Amino acid sequence: VFNNLLDNAVKYTDRDPLITVRTDSDTRGITVHITDNGIGIPRQEQDKIFERLYRVSTGDVHNVKGFGLGLSYVRAVVLKHGGRIRLDSEPGRGSTFHITLPFHHVSTDQAPAR
Repeated sequence: VFNNLLDNAVKYTDRDPLITVRTDSDTRGITVHITDNGIGIPRQEQDKIFERLYRVSTGDVHNVKGFGLGLSYVRAVVLKHGGRIRLDSEPGRGSTFHITLPFHHVSTDQAPAR
């Protein structure tokens, strides 16, 4: 999850990358905030970026390779662990991904039988 988000933060920056990783926690879990100074994502595309095979038009960044799978995998892994992911982004200013994971999670695959 974090490797993919950090890799994207570098790939989608058209100047010297500035990436900040910050964490917050409470009694329920931890939130990791990954902020970059990249090209940003237009509001009308933000809900689509976690869809499988979806790629945002990259504007002036023509050398970015990919298949549009990374963020769909990120979302799937976060959800599998009982978490959630949210995005704040503004074109030309960068993006912040907020990943919240609970401290305790019982997977539906591993829940004890009743």
